[in-house]
Amino acid sequence: MRRLIILGSYIDQEAFMGQLRKDILRRHGLASAGVLLFIALYYVGYGIEYGRAPSVWFYLITVLYLVGHIATVWFIYTERAMEGTDPSMTLPVMLLVILYMSGLMMLAPELRSIMILGYLNIMPFGVFRLTGRAFVGVSLFTIVCYSLVIFSTHYSASELLVPEFEVVIGVALMTSMLVYAFIGREFFILRKAYGEKNSELRRALARIEELAVTDELTGLNNRRYLLKTLEKQRALSIRQGIPFVVAFIDIDYFKRVNDEHGHRIGDQVLAELAHLLRVSVREIDLAARYGGEEFVLLLSGLNLEAATGVLERIRVSVENHRFSELELEQRVSIGVAQYRPDEASEDVLNRADRMLYEAKRLGRNRITLESEGVV
Repeated sequence: MRRLIILGSYIDQEAFMGQLRKDILRRHGLASAGVLLFIALYYVGYGIEYGRAPSVWFYLITVLYLVGHIATVWFIYTERAMEGTDPSMTLPVMLLVILYMSGLMMLAPELRSIMILGYLNIMPFGVFRLTGRAFVGVSLFTIVCYSLVIFSTHYSASELLVPEFEVVIGVALMTSMLVYAFIGREFFILRKAYGEKNSELRRALARIEELAVTDELTGLNNRRYLLKTLEKQRALSIRQGIPFVVAFIDIDYFKRVNDEHGHRIGDQVLAELAHLLRVSVREIDLAARYGGEEFVLLLSGLNLEAATGVLERIRVSVENHRFSELELEQRVSIGVAQYRPDEASEDVLNRADRMLYEAKRLGRNRITLESEGVV
């Protein structure tokens, strides 16, 4: 199942996208309700003015508008719009409505004083989505469309134009568009600021989550993460029968390093061993610091025989490596156990731990397998 990370938490991507799509369609529904109201006002107003139904052009441009709107809703519903930067398709929707309202005013200049409010009705639709520059562009586009309406009215019904009145309307419209452009810009600045804060919060939460599962000294995963991963590996083994092996690794006589050379050198030894373990296992495996000088490897898809070869290479690489600035020789003891069907995670860990102590009892610098004796 696909998943997303939001503010450091995992959520189901399908559910998230479904909810997002519902929110977008709800906004479109509210915008459409406003447009339908103006269509009804136009139809009623035209009937009152002329005592007959609107012209065929009204039905034609209304059909074109509805086709465009339905296409937009279909585009959103099929999630094609989700691939873009604006899943709401705010800008195309606003331009479509502005063009439609302009067409209505050209068809019935007598109703212009009512239909012009349609411009203002669609502007809030873009307040929360458009950038400041895009909102200014929409405002200018609206003014241009209204200028074309005036130009059309001048040729079709010039007697309806009163210069003084048109100046007042024009100034009011331009002022309204500028106010909306300013509000849109302010909202864009706020959205950008909150977006940056959210990004910082996500990074901080990701860092906190990383620190919660990472050993600070070695950079390996810690005991907490190991136990969670072990549970997941156990569940995978139960469902699909995939074997896995747990290996406890302990540095032989590590206390002498701290006693004779100090904890700074001891930390270097731990960090270098962690690096050797990290580069010696596959990406599907897990290397973790269990505590102190003890490390645990979780080897996925391997049985005891296959794991032995991997662990022997690690034992030899440690033996041949010179640790810290003092070039110290170190050895490791390793205890290994393979997961048994339906046993608890703690059981396989405990069995590997017992094999580690068996390796120490038998002389250290060796690998001890639970069922096969000493290697």
